[in-house]
Amino acid sequence: MKCILKYIVGMGLVSMFNACSLDEYNPGGTTADVVFSTEDGINALVNSAYVYYGAQFYGREDMLMLTEGGTDLWINIANSGYGRQMTKYDGLNSTVGQIRNTWNRLYEIVNYCNAGLERIEAIPFANEEEKRSRLGELSFLRAYAYWHLVEQYGGVDLRTTETKTAVLTAERSPEQAFYDLMLTDLDVAIANLPVTPIPAADIGRATLKAAYGLKARLALTRVAYETAQTEKDRYYSLASEAAQYVINNQAALQTSLYETPEEVFLPANNKNNREALFTITHSTVNSLNPQPNNPNRLHIWFKAKYSAKAGMVRDLAYGADRNSNSGGMCFMPTRHLLELYNEDIDRRYEDWFREKYYLNVNQYSWTADDLAAFEKPTSLVGSSLSRGDLALWFTKKKVDTEKRNLPYALVDIDDTYNGARVSSNARFNVHFPALKKYDDPNLPEAGSQVGSKDVIVMRLAEMYLIAAEAEAMRAGGNKARATELINVLRRRAAQPGREAEMAIVQDDLDIDFILEERGRELCGEHIRWFDLKRTGKLYNYVQQYNPDITLVQPYHVNRPIPQQFLDAITNPGEFGQNDGY
Repeated sequence: MKCILKYIVGMGLVSMFNACSLDEYNPGGTTADVVFSTEDGINALVNSAYVYYGAQFYGREDMLMLTEGGTDLWINIANSGYGRQMTKYDGLNSTVGQIRNTWNRLYEIVNYCNAGLERIEAIPFANEEEKRSRLGELSFLRAYAYWHLVEQYGGVDLRTTETKTAVLTAERSPEQAFYDLMLTDLDVAIANLPVTPIPAADIGRATLKAAYGLKARLALTRVAYETAQTEKDRYYSLASEAAQYVINNQAALQTSLYETPEEVFLPANNKNNREALFTITHSTVNSLNPQPNNPNRLHIWFKAKYSAKAGMVRDLAYGADRNSNSGGMCFMPTRHLLELYNEDIDRRYEDWFREKYYLNVNQYSWTADDLAAFEKPTSLVGSSLSRGDLALWFTKKKVDTEKRNLPYALVDIDDTYNGARVSSNARFNVHFPALKKYDDPNLPEAGSQVGSKDVIVMRLAEMYLIAAEAEAMRAGGNKARATELINVLRRRAAQPGREAEMAIVQDDLDIDFILEERGRELCGEHIRWFDLKRTGKLYNYVQQYNPDITLVQPYHVNRPIPQQFLDAITNPGEFGQNDGY
């Protein structure tokens, strides 16, 4: 597929959306005004605005820790210290590298977009539709970057023109001003973006469905910054309209729900996913990624420990459990997340989580050490398993029978957790049901972190949830419609013949149920922290459902302003640090 290419003033760098042949453009030492006065220059500038989303954010653990860590759904494996600043609010301060790097990269994206938006109208394109698409992409990408900035850092510096020289002073703008700009940008994107990307092979470009989807997400988030119900209702209506436009025009927008939850994240559906509204792409040709040997490594961050246990060896089917050691770092589900699912009627759990591991060597005989590791009786020494036999079962069930005497190793929910907390027993606290959404069986080798799967950052199912929440929470909203929208997803998620049991009724629809449903549907998809912040639930939910996080405070709804930025401006006292830091 054709590449998109990165351009930074002063040098040309190459990037990509997918495996492709490179059309390299290197303007050398010419000035930005000269470089960006051509169609090629603007295309390079637009491409630049995409690069960090894949190279630094979606596919890397930093953004995962900022968007899923520190919530009610995930905890560091075995209470690890790595990434504790974001996942546990431990040592979260203005000098943390992930906080600084995220700030810098997002403002660079904004500056690329500002530079392009200032220039594009004056530049002739051979294809007017391509020019309109680039205008829409720049508007979309600026809104997307500013959404991350304002939600992570609060009301910070709102820039709408290109920064060409060092910024010596900065001033804050209220969150509402950011949302006014973002929603205006998305109207521009909607007016200009095509249904199919230009070129058509560039799957990761923003298109019309992405613009409507982001408008729905941002309008729903905008509600949090209003106090009057009439103003809240205004944005609930805007969110509902945008989300239902996507729902009601799926064929025209070239999107649709898969028949089953399993299909959404099957590797075979990854590179051209019909449910995806916006995708961050990673190349299957490793050398074409912005950071070769370091592209999408999300697949290693949700794995339970299975290799070197009960005869199991690490393989491509079960993935790289390289991080899943006691004292390591991994995202393990909280007990709360696991108990959100009723797996007897809801197939999302079995489709998206792995509990069982079948022996992947020809033969294994239990040793005394392995039996001790799972607190199994020594009488089983020498008993054997054959290839394909169940070897490990890490389950969310509570098993009351003689679980230690089984021919395989069984770790149940009370082994993994002590009440709501992670067990302090290092024999068991690395064994848990593991999220499969990012599994990547196409790794170069079983232990590799070099994944190539694209990251779906917005999908059609979210539109059903947004529209349902907006109608349920809006004064005079259509509660019956909201109920049906939720039930569309729940029927899709039902075990065969259990559709009626999965259906909800109108009285079920309060914000806590909606957040539970969003957790069941969207867990691990870079959205939970935003959801808890916008609904005012972050502090209470973490305290209630994730007691291993002991340091969370109400002010953690914003990250600290990077000290590097405050040191660089002449008015740090006026700009100020965020509350609590």
